[in-house]
Amino acid sequence: MEEYSLNQTLDNLKGPTLEQIVFHNQWAAVAFDRFHLNSQSSIKFILDGVEKLVNLKWDSKFSKSAMKEDVDMANHGGVAMAWFVMSVILDYSYVEQTEIGDGVDYRFRKTEPSDDELNFLDDYHYVEISGVLQEKSTNTLERRVKDKHRQIKRGAKRDLSSSVIVTLFEEPKTIKEIHN
Repeated sequence: MEEYSLNQTLDNLKGPTLEQIVFHNQWAAVAFDRFHLNSQSSIKFILDGVEKLVNLKWDSKFSKSAMKEDVDMANHGGVAMAWFVMSVILDYSYVEQTEIGDGVDYRFRKTEPSDDELNFLDDYHYVEISGVLQEKSTNTLERRVKDKHRQIKRGAKRDLSSSVIVTLFEEPKTIKEIHN
């Protein structure tokens, strides 16, 4: 079984500061630690229909005294997992946050754009992100994936290359689906 560390995002992703990546990774660690022991777990990735089971490790050696809110664990932890999937597994090396109304959270590129490219090219892959701590009757992984596809349809980037990435921390499982 392949083995990864959530901290590999630190080496693979440009755009956010290292501190921003650590911030999101720490929230993911708190979410995972609620359900999994020893800062590691087997996690199922379903990436555009292809299943892959890997061993994922994360750093849990930090103070969690100011990290209690479930909504923040799911939200920021979901961002950490999407950044991990896009940069470590799928080799996108650059990310930017999008604007409210775009219908997506972030846009990714395989390479960091030059100043000239920033104004003229839109060769990004857009991603709408979410996290679910644990499934409940009205809040399931499958339902959240569908909700995120609907959100993209309503947004300004609906006709551009995009995906949904949702992580369920309890199981754990991360789904990435291309938006059509």
